[in-house]
Amino acid sequence: MSSEANKKFVSNIKKEIQQKIKTENKNIKALNDENMELTRSIEGYSNFYHEVEHFFTESMADFNVKEDELPDYFKSNINEVYQNYSQIRLDAIDEKNHLNEYILHCKKEIQTNQRSLKFYKSQYSDSDIFSECLPLVDVYEKKIELYEKNIQKTNDIISTLDEIINILSNWK
Repeated sequence: MSSEANKKFVSNIKKEIQQKIKTENKNIKALNDENMELTRSIEGYSNFYHEVEHFFTESMADFNVKEDELPDYFKSNINEVYQNYSQIRLDAIDEKNHLNEYILHCKKEIQTNQRSLKFYKSQYSDSDIFSECLPLVDVYEKKIELYEKNIQKTNDIISTLDEIINILSNWK
C-alpha cells in the first residue's frame, strides 16, 4: 500500500473509531439511566413490601384473624382488596419473568462487549491507531462494569419480588 493510501486508510479508521466512541458513549448514558431506574425500583419494591407487611399486621389486629386467614377473610368480606392483592401477586410474577429476560440480555451484551474489548486491546500493536483505540478500551470496560452492576441490581429486585410473591402466596 502506498504512503498516501495508507494515510487515507488510517484516516478512515480514525473517523470510524471516533464515531464508534460517540455511539458507545450514548449507550453508556442509556446504561447509566437504566442503572438509576433499577436503583429507584429497588427502593420502590422494598417500600411496597414493607407496606404490605404493615397492612397485614394492621388487618390481623383489626379483624382478629391470623395471617393465613387474611385471604379468605378479604375474599368473603372485602373482595376488592382480595382481587387487588391477587393481581399484585400475578404482576410480581410477571415482572420477575421480565427481569430474568433482562438479565439474559445483559449477559449477552457483556459477552459482546468483551469480544469488542479484546479486539480493541489487540489493536495496541498497530501504532498508527493505538491512541484512537485506547478510549474505546475504556468505553467497553465501562459498559461491561455497568451491565454487571445492572445484573446485580436486577437480582436484588428479583429477591424483593420473591418476598412479595411469598407473602402473597395464599392470595390466588
